[in-house]
Amino acid sequence: MKFSRNGKFILPIITAFFLSFVSCSAKNDDKNCTIRFSWWGKKARTEYTLQGISMFESLNPTIKVQPEYDSWSNYESSIENALETGTCADVMQINFDWLYKYSANENMFYDLNELSDYIELYNFTLDDLAYGTFNSKLYAIPIAFNTAIPVYDKKVLDENSLPIPSTWDELFSIAKVLKKKDMYVFTVSKRHLFFVTMAWFEQTYSKKMFKENGKLNISEEETGIIFDFVKRLVQENVVYSINEGFSFPALKENKIAGSVLWCNETALFMAESEKIGGKPVLGNFITTPGAKESGWYLKPATLYSIKKDCKNPREAAMLVNYLLNSQDFALLQKNEKGVPTSNKSLTALMTSRQLESMQYKALMKIRFNRDSINKMIPIMEDNNVIQSFADCAFSYAKGYKQKTETAKEFLESVSYCL
Repeated sequence: MKFSRNGKFILPIITAFFLSFVSCSAKNDDKNCTIRFSWWGKKARTEYTLQGISMFESLNPTIKVQPEYDSWSNYESSIENALETGTCADVMQINFDWLYKYSANENMFYDLNELSDYIELYNFTLDDLAYGTFNSKLYAIPIAFNTAIPVYDKKVLDENSLPIPSTWDELFSIAKVLKKKDMYVFTVSKRHLFFVTMAWFEQTYSKKMFKENGKLNISEEETGIIFDFVKRLVQENVVYSINEGFSFPALKENKIAGSVLWCNETALFMAESEKIGGKPVLGNFITTPGAKESGWYLKPATLYSIKKDCKNPREAAMLVNYLLNSQDFALLQKNEKGVPTSNKSLTALMTSRQLESMQYKALMKIRFNRDSINKMIPIMEDNNVIQSFADCAFSYAKGYKQKTETAKEFLESVSYCL
């Protein structure tokens, strides 16, 4: 890792916001200490985080924060070894599946319940905190939540007299019209192709693809049915590309009508669509009429945790509280990591009108549909599972391999990941 220091809706505000709270700048009579803090992200994230660290240190002069940051790919490749060897930072930004992967080791993460005098947990709902809780221990706190959601350039739809689809049949009907103009509905990443396909299968067959323990819940025959659906997505011009997710060149060249993105990525689509005179709009969670299963899943975008053997847990907790609940830091971060989970930080963005409209609407969709969106199981985020699914499904869709062969290959690969 590199080491460097250089809205029209009004969200109800929970009563607890008005209660007294422990300030991140609480008096610290201990001797000076250093807290290591690691995260990943692009240049903009690094810049505002370093600025926030300076503000935190000004409020807490006995605490020095040592920043450790890198790109996503480099961070991901190094974090596993750092966690297993105990060389990780005191405070870490972590991915959802890492938390599950290492939570069985009770010596990995600090129980943040024990630090509730320094972390304002009342800013989060019990449902929020449940995502980071194992065996009644709070190992991490979500920074923001995410779900995959379709977005469209309404200008493209309007020019072709097409509605925003709500059902799979409507989606394929739109693709049929666009195909005549050599256009596609979506660009998607491999990950989002997996989520879209899972939504269709679970809604259509009233059966979850995974059991609660993370094991696959589908037969070889059902896997073949799923791959047939992917083949249809490809052949009928629903899916244009699965390599890079949203493709601005494809939108600019009038090859696509939209994309499937994380909620916190919708601002990117909005900016690029408006750049070429488009009308970006948030789509609907596509469903099978009468479905008993939602098929769509919610996960923490990222989380903060503290390592178990942290030598200064109180000071680390004060930093976590600042990152999550400081309104000053919220105004620096805005919605770069997604719309914040913390009620206090969300309030700061709302009152200062800092919430970008499409992300705010995406947040509203999540909140209004919270009861019907499933809690994501970590295996669904496993890179090996997603890569295997995409490779196998497209080998069949493109005619390179037989359906039975690819179905067996995928089932075996997932079993290997467990």
